[in-house]
Amino acid sequence: MNAGIVNRKGNGKKSQPRITPSIKKDTVNPQDYLRYETRFSCEDCSHFDGEKVVCTIGYNPQHHLKAVQTHQYETAGNMAFCRFLEID
Repeated sequence: MNAGIVNRKGNGKKSQPRITPSIKKDTVNPQDYLRYETRFSCEDCSHFDGEKVVCTIGYNPQHHLKAVQTHQYETAGNMAFCRFLEID
Protein backbone atom coordinates (compact mmCIF):
# COMPACT_ATOMS: atom_id res chain seq x y z
CA MET A 1 0.00 0.00 0.00
CA ASN A 2 1.28 3.47 -0.85
CA ALA A 3 2.06 5.88 1.96
CA GLY A 4 0.45 9.25 1.68
CA ILE A 5 -2.40 11.51 2.63
CA VAL A 6 -5.75 10.97 0.90
CA ASN A 7 -6.60 13.88 -1.36
CA ARG A 8 -9.79 15.55 -0.08
CA LYS A 9 -10.98 16.31 -3.61
CA GLY A 10 -11.93 12.67 -3.91
CA ASN A 11 -10.08 11.73 -7.07
CA GLY A 12 -8.52 8.72 -5.32
CA LYS A 13 -4.94 9.96 -5.58
CA LYS A 14 -2.74 10.35 -2.54
CA SER A 15 -0.50 13.33 -1.96
CA GLN A 16 2.99 13.08 -0.56
CA PRO A 17 3.22 12.83 3.26
CA ARG A 18 4.45 15.93 5.08
CA ILE A 19 8.15 16.01 5.80
CA THR A 20 7.59 17.79 9.09
CA PRO A 21 4.36 18.05 11.07
CA SER A 22 2.51 21.34 10.92
CA ILE A 23 2.64 23.63 13.94
CA LYS A 24 -0.55 24.04 15.92
CA LYS A 25 -1.48 27.64 16.60
CA ASP A 26 -3.75 28.67 19.45
CA THR A 27 -6.19 31.57 19.27
CA VAL A 28 -5.43 34.28 21.83
CA ASN A 29 -8.11 36.54 23.28
CA PRO A 30 -7.15 40.19 22.59
CA GLN A 31 -8.20 41.28 26.09
CA ASP A 32 -5.96 38.62 27.64
CA TYR A 33 -3.06 39.55 25.36
CA LEU A 34 -3.25 43.20 26.46
CA ARG A 35 -4.09 42.60 30.14
CA TYR A 36 -1.60 39.88 31.10
CA GLU A 37 2.16 39.68 30.71
CA THR A 38 2.09 36.19 29.26
CA ARG A 39 5.38 34.41 28.66
CA PHE A 40 5.11 32.89 25.21
CA SER A 41 8.42 33.10 23.39
CA CYS A 42 11.73 31.28 23.38
CA GLU A 43 13.43 34.30 24.89
CA ASP A 44 11.35 33.74 28.06
CA CYS A 45 12.27 30.04 28.35
CA SER A 46 15.05 28.48 30.38
CA HIS A 47 15.71 25.97 27.55
CA PHE A 48 16.71 28.76 25.13
CA ASP A 49 20.33 29.71 24.45
CA GLY A 50 20.12 33.34 23.35
CA GLU A 51 23.74 33.57 22.22
CA LYS A 52 23.41 30.70 19.73
CA VAL A 53 19.63 31.18 19.17
CA VAL A 54 18.93 27.47 19.73
CA CYS A 55 16.73 25.41 21.99
CA THR A 56 18.85 23.34 24.38
CA ILE A 57 16.39 20.41 24.20
CA GLY A 58 16.60 20.29 20.42
CA TYR A 59 13.48 22.01 19.12
CA ASN A 60 13.50 24.52 16.29
CA PRO A 61 12.92 28.00 17.81
CA GLN A 62 12.10 29.60 14.45
CA HIS A 63 8.32 29.84 15.02
CA HIS A 64 8.54 30.66 18.73
CA LEU A 65 10.80 33.72 18.79
CA LYS A 66 9.23 36.86 20.24
CA ALA A 67 9.31 38.88 16.99
CA VAL A 68 7.72 36.04 15.02
CA GLN A 69 5.09 35.37 17.69
CA THR A 70 4.14 39.05 17.95
CA HIS A 71 3.86 39.36 14.16
CA GLN A 72 1.75 36.17 13.99
CA TYR A 73 -0.59 37.48 16.67
CA GLU A 74 -0.96 40.91 15.06
CA THR A 75 -1.73 39.45 11.63
CA ALA A 76 -3.83 36.37 12.49
CA GLY A 77 -4.77 36.57 16.18
CA ASN A 78 -3.06 33.30 17.09
CA MET A 79 0.31 32.04 18.33
CA ALA A 80 2.35 28.86 18.18
CA PHE A 81 2.88 28.22 21.88
CA CYS A 82 5.73 25.85 22.73
CA ARG A 83 4.44 22.99 24.86
CA PHE A 84 7.80 22.73 26.64
CA LEU A 85 8.13 26.36 27.74
CA GLU A 86 9.77 26.49 31.15
CA ILE A 87 10.17 29.74 33.03
CA ASP A 88 12.70 30.22 35.83
